[in-house]
Amino acid sequence: MLMSKRDKLHLAAERLNALACPVCGQPMNRAGEDYACAAEHRVNTHRKGCLNVLSTKAETFYDAELFAARRRVFASGCYDAVAEAIDGLLPGESQRVLDAGCGDGWYLNTLLARHPGWTGAGVDISRDAIFQATDQPCAALWCVADLRRLPFRDGAFTVVLDVLTPAGYEEFRRVLAPGGMLVKVYPGSGYLKELRAARGMPPYEEGQVESYLRSRTEVVDERRVIERRTVSPELWRDFVWMTPLNQDLSPEEKEALAARPGREVTIDLHAAVCRLHL
Repeated sequence: MLMSKRDKLHLAAERLNALACPVCGQPMNRAGEDYACAAEHRVNTHRKGCLNVLSTKAETFYDAELFAARRRVFASGCYDAVAEAIDGLLPGESQRVLDAGCGDGWYLNTLLARHPGWTGAGVDISRDAIFQATDQPCAALWCVADLRRLPFRDGAFTVVLDVLTPAGYEEFRRVLAPGGMLVKVYPGSGYLKELRAARGMPPYEEGQVESYLRSRTEVVDERRVIERRTVSPELWRDFVWMTPLNQDLSPEEKEALAARPGREVTIDLHAAVCRLHL
């Protein structure tokens, strides 16, 4: 029997038992179809199967069209090796995973599909992203929220996954259980170099993200994924539309860039599993 999106949300929330009130920080539990704390602050369950704990809609360039293009890129297999690297860095025992800046939820869904005993939550500030994440097959606790103020209890997760997202190390430390791990994914020098070259931009300059990561964490293990993928004109267009690299371009400028397709796109990403410094 197929579960509704709301039922999947409730199942994930029950398994995790991790929600905290965005107003007062007290534990939140299910109250009918919604969630409430002892102080009677309430968060409504959206019909799409997610929670929105933001008091106002966040202004963000991460819109529905960007995530639709991103979904097609992921479906093409271009990032499968990155998911493999992430999975290979994590112990096989049961994990409670927070995907921080989850986008459309592809990475979290991939992990939960491979490990049916794991539980997870995905958070993004973009409502459009979370609405698309609820289409993923997995039962996960999807939340529209600010990564600087996560709606979860202290020590709720054993893994925080941060893929190409600015890290909130203090908040990550708060929600990680003792011994919990951060998996950080960040660009290598060749990442999307063809798109950068098409815009007259130099290759990505490595060093700053890694240096800051190592100043805040102990890197336990790491892997690097480098693949050159042949792309069709349609897939090149999807890369143009999905990458934040082009956030400064108008729709017309993006289409002009898409009309000059390259034949390859390079995926060059570092994945590191880390312990956060106390």
